[in-house]
Amino acid sequence: MLTGLEHKSVRKKLIFTSMLVTGLAIFVGMMISIVEDVRYTRQTTREQLVVLADMVVAHSISAVMFNDSKAATESLQLLHANKTVSHAKILDHRGEVFAAYEDETIRPTSWMSNFPALVELNVQRAIVTENNVAATLHILADMTHIWSALITQWLAKLAVLSTIFLVSYLVFRNTSNYVLGPIQRLAKAIREIIDSGNYSLRVEKTSVDELGELTEEFNLMLSQIEDRDNQLQQSNEALAQVQEPIVLRDADLRCQYINPAFTTLFGYTLDEVKGQTVSLRTTSEMGPELTQEEIYSVAKNEGVYRGEAYLQTKGGEVIPIQRHISPVRDKAGAIKGYVTVLSDISEKKQAEKIIWRQANFDVLTGLPNRFMFMHQLKQEMAKMHRVKLPLALLFLDLDHFKEINDTLGHDMGDVLLKETSERIIGCLRGTDAISYMENVARLGGDEFTIILSELKDEDGAEIVAKRVLDKLAQPFNLGKEVVHISASIGIVETYPNESLDSETLIKYADIAMYDAKQKGRNRYSRFSQSMLFETQKRRRLINDIHNALKNEEFQLVYQPIMDMQTNEIHKAEALIRWHHPTEGLVNPSDFISVAEDAGLIVGIGDWVFRQAAQQVAVWRKTLHKDFQISVNKSPVQLTAPDEGQKKWFDYLAELGLPGESITVEITEGVFLNKSTLVTDKLLGFRDAGMQVSLDDFGTGYSSLSYLLKFDIDYIKIDRSFVQNLSIRSEDFVLCEAMIVMAHKLGIKVVAEGIETQVQLGMLLGAGCDYGQGYLLAKPLSAKAFERMHKDRDVKAYMLSA
Repeated sequence: MLTGLEHKSVRKKLIFTSMLVTGLAIFVGMMISIVEDVRYTRQTTREQLVVLADMVVAHSISAVMFNDSKAATESLQLLHANKTVSHAKILDHRGEVFAAYEDETIRPTSWMSNFPALVELNVQRAIVTENNVAATLHILADMTHIWSALITQWLAKLAVLSTIFLVSYLVFRNTSNYVLGPIQRLAKAIREIIDSGNYSLRVEKTSVDELGELTEEFNLMLSQIEDRDNQLQQSNEALAQVQEPIVLRDADLRCQYINPAFTTLFGYTLDEVKGQTVSLRTTSEMGPELTQEEIYSVAKNEGVYRGEAYLQTKGGEVIPIQRHISPVRDKAGAIKGYVTVLSDISEKKQAEKIIWRQANFDVLTGLPNRFMFMHQLKQEMAKMHRVKLPLALLFLDLDHFKEINDTLGHDMGDVLLKETSERIIGCLRGTDAISYMENVARLGGDEFTIILSELKDEDGAEIVAKRVLDKLAQPFNLGKEVVHISASIGIVETYPNESLDSETLIKYADIAMYDAKQKGRNRYSRFSQSMLFETQKRRRLINDIHNALKNEEFQLVYQPIMDMQTNEIHKAEALIRWHHPTEGLVNPSDFISVAEDAGLIVGIGDWVFRQAAQQVAVWRKTLHKDFQISVNKSPVQLTAPDEGQKKWFDYLAELGLPGESITVEITEGVFLNKSTLVTDKLLGFRDAGMQVSLDDFGTGYSSLSYLLKFDIDYIKIDRSFVQNLSIRSEDFVLCEAMIVMAHKLGIKVVAEGIETQVQLGMLLGAGCDYGQGYLLAKPLSAKAFERMHKDRDVKAYMLSA
């Protein structure tokens, strides 16, 4: 019965429930009333019968004692007063009927006769005489007419209760309309809100009872839903605007939402993936990857998962992606789903490739750089031990490459470096050259390396070196210029039974390359232990030069320069000497070139200048007011990007000396460097009033335009022309020509290396301005120079010296 109500309205359910309760109440009340009436009626009737029986017993005692049945029968007539007694009898002590009574008017209805236990009521009483039971009174009552009266009453009650039930139904029906009306309006409002999706609608409050409170709470709930709906709408709009793909999954990893960025990137719509455990993974180029279940297990257990993978779009394109997965939990901490944020890292991966290439390959030539070269060298050395074949390393440095940059510019220098790399690659193993590109590297500048692995020919490294030298010896076409260049190559070989590491191998190859440079360039040298010894010796010498400046081991000596027309000495050349604490006097030719290569000549040159300036300040006061000292300036000093030259000028001013107190001696090789730095420094000497002397004139490359451009004050004829002077020698013709040319240009001439009177006389006759050499004087200490200057007989002093 109740099952049939599941699909009924609340109104019908309420009416039914109310009527069911009312009906049950009426039924229970009716049944209680009937039971109570039956109980009460039987009890009352029994009590009346007992009283009546006691009266009959009292009147029958004497009749029983005297055995007077007639009197006993008359006593029984007393029962006629009770309309329920239908039979009565007195039984003697033998159980025989002593007297009897019957009311013929009392007869049970036919249907009630079927319920004798309900209709009949028996009462028994003993008749006692002399303390003995003489007889027994039996009374049988018939309650038919009583029950009939009760039934009539019950029917009347039932009619009244039915009327009450009907009235209740009507009342409940009307009441339900009153009570459920607001609920129906609420339900209607809910349907309207659901259909329209407009949570701004509100239900009118029509009462101040519980339904009114329900309406208020419902409206409050609508406000909260509206706020949350607005927030959700904003969140959805925000997700839609996010440029990175977002996926929302439930706890079973089924897709519930994807934003437009996901659709744009991967091509799938929400309808295509919703409810699916979709995975776009493909074969990863990033190495072994976790399964989808493992990934979400990490996110679940660790609170987040971050990783990279390659995912495939609907169109089949594979995209590198970075994933960030976080679980979404409810207030109880249970996982409700997962949010996945994807980032397209294609540009990042491309940038990483570019960065990797820039970090490992030379941008200009495309060759491996130093970092990649070291990696490759270690791999090849490891392979050497596996295949048991030797390995060779060639270290190549271009000769005079700096001059190309200085004369033609760095752009042409870059073109030369690129073509050099192509030529080197072309020299490797014939037609397979390009496959060995990784074995060629550019370490930087004009330095290249070649790794030759698995050498089966003991002359293989030399063959490649010769091939490279021949290839590089061919002319380079750099724009409109045709350039010739050479290289110096160092070769070192290692074998599987040797324990050299990569750093040592590079060091040995560099040492061999330096040896090739020292031997004249455009050649190769094989590393030997003697080279290592010389290198170590050179390194110790460099360390000693560092200490020499600090420990004041250097000393200046001064070689006089005589005015050949007046025999006066008011010029000298400052020459450096090194008194080594253990090696004794070290020849300048043994350490000057080392100092130049190590970059130490700048500090030494500054020291020489300051010592010479201090000395010329003294001699201008004591020997000659126009005394002048020449100091040699290395080409390295002229190309060094420092402010040393300005400090020279400031120091002269500090000593109160004019610029012409110092002559700067340079060599012809300086003119080969066309950089503005060298030009500015040479012109700076002229502007400061310092004179410039061109040393070793005639042995190098000089141009008359340079002599005029840089305002050269002196040229010094090299000793190689002076030492072989004779009247008819070609050297004399050259010396005479140089003197005439210099005088025509307004330049003074100094002849150095004069050791004989013949040389002195011929130079004097040719009109040479100044002379310098052992015939005139050896380099002297400052004190010895002062003693010599005091002796007016210069020739005598020189001969005695």
